[in-house]
Amino acid sequence: MINICFMGNPKFAVQTLDILYNDENIDVKLVVSSPDKKRNRGKVTPTEIKKYAQEKGIEVVCPKTVNTKEFVESLKDLEIDFIVVVAFGQLIGKDLLEAYEDRIINLHPSLLPLYRGASPMQFTLLNGDKITAATTMLIEKGMDSGDILIQEEVEIKDDDNYTSLEEKLSEIGSKAVRESILNYDKLYENRRKQDASKATFCTKITKEMGKIDWNKSSAEILNQIRAFVEYPTSYFSYEDKNIKVYDAEIATGFEQRPAYVYEANAKAGIVIGTKDGAIRLKKIQAPGKKAMDVKAFLMGNSFKEKISLEDE
Repeated sequence: MINICFMGNPKFAVQTLDILYNDENIDVKLVVSSPDKKRNRGKVTPTEIKKYAQEKGIEVVCPKTVNTKEFVESLKDLEIDFIVVVAFGQLIGKDLLEAYEDRIINLHPSLLPLYRGASPMQFTLLNGDKITAATTMLIEKGMDSGDILIQEEVEIKDDDNYTSLEEKLSEIGSKAVRESILNYDKLYENRRKQDASKATFCTKITKEMGKIDWNKSSAEILNQIRAFVEYPTSYFSYEDKNIKVYDAEIATGFEQRPAYVYEANAKAGIVIGTKDGAIRLKKIQAPGKKAMDVKAFLMGNSFKEKISLEDE
């Protein structure tokens, strides 16, 4: 039996924990997640990983930091063979790295060495990439710079957004993590070093990044909407209110007139000009209302056309 300590927080990590928990050759001895905090509407709730661990009766702890000698000793008492890290958020410090040298496996959702850092899926979509990957790698002191064990490429389709891409990478990545543990010796022997000269880095996503700049190209704006569909959600200002945009498409036959509302009716939808043409909004949300199809929205709400949003 292989003893595992699993570290993770969000929904993306749940499928990996689930596949390890249900493998007869693996014993998830301990789950480590971040402390409960205020999330939706200010309610204090646990992480998705903590919820899963509690439902399954797995021991779960939520330390402010895992980088203490006491924590390392607790893992030794549990006879942990591997630490698995998936979207955990804490840097792994010297004591853990030394105690579990080459035994800390991380799942990173990018085609490493591209997009090291906190938000690889969002930046992959923002840049309009057509290929990404689920990568299992060894954690070392550098930021996502460890040797690669498995790298499974994933095609990104034009209609993929953050939600669908996360599902794809979660499914493929969970299997890659399990294989990395069960076939560790062979994979470790054939591990691949990253080419640091090709590394790119991504930052944390902020609310401010969601604002749509109509002076960008249609493709850039669509990529932004796809990347931020869950957080922070792309938005624009209309009559001093922020309108969130969940889905859109390129609209053909329109001139380059950034921020100009060409059409706004139940038949055509809402068409807004960009740097190189226009996009048609497909799903939006006004303040105090539910997200809905644009044509349904326009049946009960007005939206001015033949105006510039920059004059609002």
